[in-house]
Amino acid sequence: MPLTRKPRLAIMGEFSSGKSTLCNVLMGARPLLEKVTATQLPPVWLSYGPEDAYTMGLDGQAYELDLADLERVSLETTEHVRIFMKSDILRYTDLIDMPGISDPSMSPEVWERMAHLADGVLWCTHATQAWRQSESGVWNSFPAEMRRSSLLLVTRFDKILGDSDKAKVLKRVRQETEGLFAEVFPMSLMQAMTAGDDEARWQDSGAQDFTGALFDLIHRIIDEGYPEPGEEGMPAVRPDDADTAEVGQSLIARTFERKMAIRNTPVVRVAPRRVANTGERLLRTERPAAETAPTVVSFSDMLATAAKGS
Repeated sequence: MPLTRKPRLAIMGEFSSGKSTLCNVLMGARPLLEKVTATQLPPVWLSYGPEDAYTMGLDGQAYELDLADLERVSLETTEHVRIFMKSDILRYTDLIDMPGISDPSMSPEVWERMAHLADGVLWCTHATQAWRQSESGVWNSFPAEMRRSSLLLVTRFDKILGDSDKAKVLKRVRQETEGLFAEVFPMSLMQAMTAGDDEARWQDSGAQDFTGALFDLIHRIIDEGYPEPGEEGMPAVRPDDADTAEVGQSLIARTFERKMAIRNTPVVRVAPRRVANTGERLLRTERPAAETAPTVVSFSDMLATAAKGS
């Protein structure tokens, strides 16, 4: 059965792998988010809605949070921070911005206790040292079922100079991660973040291909109902209605709206034309042999016969 809540995608990777920049790209570089990603926090769960926030304590209690006090959130007592804001991507999916898996100042427990909530992962790996053993070790601890619902981004791809070197890195990463992710995308995230309305720059950064795959991934999760099926008789989740005053202007929004229009267009199947089957066999005769075949009279033969008669 299809999923009846929005999917949740975790943004993960090692410390300084481009996770915060990816989050800014997806969210449209909102000023609020810049403050969030610049602060050392437990996992930040982002959802669509009027601006609001709270923290979920390890004691299972929710506590009101003034976003001006983000720096005061305690890693020792907080499971995650929940923030609601209006952004194009959040109309389709929740995002969980995880701390770096190799952050020396943070215990792995900080992100491990939230990992089970994710339906899929957007994993960032730095192009100049892509797919290290430490990343492989952590990713292999996740359920195998999550692999086809996750994408690997080779970030800071513009830092590799030369097309041949880029091709080598991408080939190696794809070989080493074969079967571990649905797809692998080279990305220049800073270029994507500063693209503005420049579609050529957006496409050149790798963001256009990634965004198309992200839309398909989100809706595959919805259609398949992973990891928890929908309730019987409940319709599949749909994107939140756009607040045109605050969303709908980003290049992500344009891509998603185009693909959503295609997705919602009914497919008209035209059956091939066939001879009606009436249950009767057509009358068939054997092909005549040369000696039994009818005589073929040409037009010149007819003229010659007429001349003889005259």
